[in-house]
Amino acid sequence: MSNIFSRNNRPQQTWSHDRVSDRDRKVTFKNHKNKSNRRDNRDWTNAIRSHLEDEDVDMGINAGSSRNIKLNKSKKSGGRSRQSSPSPHNKRKLLEGPSNWYKVTLPHGDKYDKSYILKMLVDKMAPTQFWPIAWQVFGTTVNFYVDDYKIAQKLNNLDRQIQLPNGFKLLIRVYAGTPNVDMTVALKEKIKLVMARRYNPATKALDLTKFHADPELQEHFCALFKPIVFLAVIDIIAENIPDLEALNLFDNKMQMLSFVKKMNQKLPNLKILHLGNNKIKDISQLDALQGLPIVDLMLDGNPLCDKFKDKPSYVSEVRKRFPKCMKLDGVDLPPPIGFDIVEEQHLPNYQQTFLCNSDGGSIVRQFLEQYFSIYDTDNRQPLLQAYHERATFSLTMGYPSGYSKDIKGVPWLNWYATDNRNLLRVNDPDRRFKLLKQGQVSVVSFLQEMPQTKHDMHSFSVDLTIFTPQMLCLTVTGMFKELKSGHKVPPLRYFYRTLVIVPAGAGFCIANEMMHVSNATPKQAKEAFKTTVNVAPATTPPRVPVATITSPGPDAAAKEEMVKQMAAQSGMNLAWSLKCLEETQWDFQTAMITFQNLNAQGVVPQEAFIK
Repeated sequence: MSNIFSRNNRPQQTWSHDRVSDRDRKVTFKNHKNKSNRRDNRDWTNAIRSHLEDEDVDMGINAGSSRNIKLNKSKKSGGRSRQSSPSPHNKRKLLEGPSNWYKVTLPHGDKYDKSYILKMLVDKMAPTQFWPIAWQVFGTTVNFYVDDYKIAQKLNNLDRQIQLPNGFKLLIRVYAGTPNVDMTVALKEKIKLVMARRYNPATKALDLTKFHADPELQEHFCALFKPIVFLAVIDIIAENIPDLEALNLFDNKMQMLSFVKKMNQKLPNLKILHLGNNKIKDISQLDALQGLPIVDLMLDGNPLCDKFKDKPSYVSEVRKRFPKCMKLDGVDLPPPIGFDIVEEQHLPNYQQTFLCNSDGGSIVRQFLEQYFSIYDTDNRQPLLQAYHERATFSLTMGYPSGYSKDIKGVPWLNWYATDNRNLLRVNDPDRRFKLLKQGQVSVVSFLQEMPQTKHDMHSFSVDLTIFTPQMLCLTVTGMFKELKSGHKVPPLRYFYRTLVIVPAGAGFCIANEMMHVSNATPKQAKEAFKTTVNVAPATTPPRVPVATITSPGPDAAAKEEMVKQMAAQSGMNLAWSLKCLEETQWDFQTAMITFQNLNAQGVVPQEAFIK
């Protein structure tokens, strides 16, 4: 039986023209089966050869284009295969990438020696010079990187333009992108050797200009704009040349510096920094370098320079980050206007007590000793004589930075929060006025309500800033324990009190006071209530009678104010309020407690409340 799928017997799709007459012509179309079988038995030899010669495969994604496979079919002529030249309209367009780095791929490039391929590329690229970075072979494909768009574009245009010895044309694929970098111990050691060759010990300067193009590193991708590479370089500097004073990072395609941490600690002596001809777009990237003692800075050639309309604003932004900068982009700058401290000068040594006038030392000491000896008792009523009859008092509170109430174990300051007169938080004028304690009775009554305390006198720091016959102004800071506050462990507080003191009769009294309360920091808590100071009797200053704050009792004006406060808080009329205070020897706190007890027993007559 003959093969029905042979070329002679295979059914064919034909048009038949049956001539019926000169005028009448009939056309019929004959459908045949097994159409696919005819295609399966076709001779594909020439098509495969054409595919091998002219295959154009896009191995990646360039500027958002999708992955394409283009097959150029060869034309047959006389039974021999012939390559068709690519159409100029089908040439792949290379778009400029954000990093200005490009990956170059040579399919089937492993068939030829590296030196041979490079020679052909260099000859075709002339007079343009280029350095292939990180030349590697993956299977049959050769990859390397270039750092310039014009070079990448020219390489892209050489696709299928270089004739190879075997008759094929060199395929070149170019894409925007960079590889991942694995910072191995061997690579870090190699970088260290290159840096050692580029270091000048006489000037303490390190030149890392176009570091990735160093001939000894071209087999690896060591571009400094890669954080892992730049951080490795900084670590090498910190470990081997910590006294480095000049660093040149010119032309390294660097875009960001925000990943750099503690640069001022690793390079504490760096004074000259050149970052020219990089890709830094915003001046805020330099924030990561703040703290470096830079005096000479080069930024020219970065996009950030084009954002400033005038030079003064440019200089101002640079000096915000580097106050000592005296040279910018190669131009000397005028001396900065400010309160710069000369490097050779030092701040004065710490003093626990500052006295603007030594004559006030004994007065301040006696006054504070008497004041806090009364303040740390259960009864603070004797402090009435420590305040002026028109005294004012305000309280603020706040948690130390990093120790908010939301952190577990931090004692709350709820009691003080109720009367917190922080003007940044209290905007209502009426509430501000209400929170201001006015008059000696109002002030001392509020102090009596505050939690009971025990102050560490040895933790006090005292600054006497004004000392005149008419007024003293001093600030007192220190630590105290808050007793009977409901906590299992008495919380340790820090206080800051500012006192304006004026003469009064034979002594002194407080005319104005501002008090701030906060929690003690761990460092303060560690030192509190542990210092013991023994003062020799010979060094003890004599007592000054005018510094006393005690007296037989309140004066007439103070008594009148106490009666008004008693009447306001108890609800009694002035006559009964006066009687209650007189019977308790003008002890306001005792008078209030006595009233509350008698009123609870129902023994206070009704006429006491008739006004």
